[in-house]
Amino acid sequence: MERDIHEAMETLLKMSHTIDDFNNSFQKDTEKQLFFLNNAVKRALSLVSPILSSHSIQVEIESDDEATAIGYHNEYVQVLLNIITNAREAGIEHNITTPRIFIRIARENGRSVLYIRDNCGGIPENIMPRIFDPYFSTRGPASGTGLGLYMSKVIIEQNMAGHLTANNVGDGAEFRIEV
Repeated sequence: MERDIHEAMETLLKMSHTIDDFNNSFQKDTEKQLFFLNNAVKRALSLVSPILSSHSIQVEIESDDEATAIGYHNEYVQVLLNIITNAREAGIEHNITTPRIFIRIARENGRSVLYIRDNCGGIPENIMPRIFDPYFSTRGPASGTGLGLYMSKVIIEQNMAGHLTANNVGDGAEFRIEV
């Protein structure tokens, strides 16, 4: 019983730190700053790693450590969280036995590009044109508002002068963020 109590307390303490990190992470950035994309990825993953682990989702990262962006670091982290969370939910919905998320950071044509690809079944072609529409969701009102991808597109394209796109690749979906 003492061991179980100790483990529960450790878990609660870790959850408390995660909540504190989450709150601190999403304080509004007031001005654009230079940041490294790999740091934004590490930040996003630190916030969701417990839930990814609990669903046995493996994350692989291939990174150009020099890839940078000028913009709002916290907002960029929010975009990553939205996409990673959607991949996790797709893996659960499609009962993927070995769900994976692949993140690749690169420099292309003088811009920084981040790819997030999963193996979770992809996005049905008939809804692909609508995934960035506000209030569009395939999961119903109990599972979200349908604003995550819409807000992600606004953050990347309007706030950071970049591009956010999605397509199906192999057995999953791939999101491309260019800034």
